[in-house]
This record gives sequence, structure tokens and C-alpha cells, in this order.
Amino acid sequence: MAHSITVVGCGVIGLTSAVCLQESGFNATIITRDLPPHLTSAVAGAYWYGGELATHPSRHRWSSASLQEYLRLAKGDYCGVTTFRMLEVFGSPVSDPWFKDVIPFYERVASADLPAGYADGYWMEIPIVETPRYLAYLMDRFQQNGGVIQQRTIADLSELAAEHPLIVNSTGVYARYVAHDEQVYPLRGQVIKVEAPHVHDAFMDDDSFTYILPRRDGCVLGGISQKDNWNLNVDPAVSEDILQRCEKALPGIRQSPIIVQLVGLRPGRHEVRLEREQLTNNCTVIHNYGHGGIGFTLSWGCAADVVNLARELTAQ
Repeated sequence: MAHSITVVGCGVIGLTSAVCLQESGFNATIITRDLPPHLTSAVAGAYWYGGELATHPSRHRWSSASLQEYLRLAKGDYCGVTTFRMLEVFGSPVSDPWFKDVIPFYERVASADLPAGYADGYWMEIPIVETPRYLAYLMDRFQQNGGVIQQRTIADLSELAAEHPLIVNSTGVYARYVAHDEQVYPLRGQVIKVEAPHVHDAFMDDDSFTYILPRRDGCVLGGISQKDNWNLNVDPAVSEDILQRCEKALPGIRQSPIIVQLVGLRPGRHEVRLEREQLTNNCTVIHNYGHGGIGFTLSWGCAADVVNLARELTAQ
């Protein structure tokens, strides 16, 4: 008999956890306040990038697992995952990233070929995710296998304890309230999506957090990361700053027609929280949140660990 498990949250972390649990034999249900695309995950530029921005001993293992899954998904044309070339540049010399030998393409840029003002850089081919399409794919994959999604607001995980003996908490930044974790804080992001079909390669200035990400649903310009800012409204001053920085990197890009401007709250924390907690005598929670701005990079690896924890709990 399959065990039942309840996932709270429907962003990329919650959806991926639910899909992996379901496909590992659990009867999974998702409870969520918001549905895609009305989630931070739908706002993200969402490219895979090695997990270096996370603080956790397992970050490389999680990232590697996600990379393999994205490369598998990118072989098809059905879920919004593709690979693309990105030029990443730096103001001072850097060493090779740990993942240079596991991605499809990696090449250092000669000093003479770097854009003016930069000291180092490299080209790499990595997965990028067209977030609205990909989140819809995960939802369809979950629901077509019998998964149920309930839309309701949960103020505290204890509200579920009596009827849900096994819970996965993937509430992102709202874990600060739902799980009473004061170590969680918002990292506010803002992006501009423009029509720029002529842009085929991505760009990332690591020092200024300036990026240009060509996707099939538009070219994403960013970015910003504002700690402890809960404002979900578009800030025109931030938009102008993003446009100026992207124009410097790729002259002419700011003339591209704007499709939409979006704001999201990344779940900041000193370290990803992926562990179990005994909430009551009859309810155990597996926490899976605090991924900062790289939830897509870590999602499949973290989901595999959630499955392992759930198996341990149901085997007792």
C-alpha cells in the first residue's frame, strides 16, 4: 500500500519534490496558496549554474543530479528546457568552475577577446529553463499521474498536523512564517523580459549581477538581489538600472520592446534546510527550502534526498 505525503508549496522545489515522491511510489498531494505562474519560480531567469551560490555540503551533489535531469529533458522539445551558450565575465582572475568537465561545452576566453574592462571569463553551455512552460509541464506530469493540487492558504504547518502525518515543507521565503524560521529572508529580484529574437547567446557579469538570457518566451534582462525587501511591485528605478547595465553589455538591447516586468522573492537563508523535524507525535515534516536564487539548479538533487528521507520514515 502506497504511503500518503503532503507537499506544501507549488514552486519549482515543491513541484519537483512532489513529482519525485509520486514516481517513487508515494500518494502525493500538493497544498499551495498560489499556482504557477503566480510564484517566484515563474519569475526566475532559471539557468543551471553549479550550485556555488548555495551554502550546504551537498550542493555539488544536488547540482550534478539536476544537471543530468535537465540535459535529459533538453533532448526533447516539450517542457521548456534547452541548452545555450553563456559568456560569463569577471573583473579579476578566477579559477575554473568545478563543473567544467561535466557540462556539454566549456572554454576559457583569451584576454584579448574579453569585453573591455574585464580580466577573465569563459564560455559554457548550460541548461536554461523557460519557467512558465516548465512549471506547467511539472504540474501536468504530476496531475496526469493522479496527483491532487489543493489551493488553500496555510498560516502554520501545525494546521495540517492532525490529518497529514507526513509533510514536505517547500514554502520558500514564506517558511519564515509557516515554519517559524527567522533565518529565512527575502532576496528581492526584478527582471525585464523583452522581444529580442536576434540575441542567441547569454551574458553574465558576475560582479554586477548583470545578465542577458535568451529564451523562446523572450529575452530576460536582470538583475537585482535586495535583501529583506518584501516589495512585490515593479520599481522603475531598478528597471532603469537593469536596462543601463544590459545596454552597456549589449548595445541596442534597451530598444527591444518590453514584454513584461516581473518581481519575485527568492528564499534567502544562511544554508539550505533539507532535514526532517518531528512536528507532533503523529506528524513529521521534511523541510526543503532556503535555496536562494538557485532553486532550479538544486531542485532535482534536493528532491531525491526528500524521497530518501520519506522512505526512511515510512520504513520505520
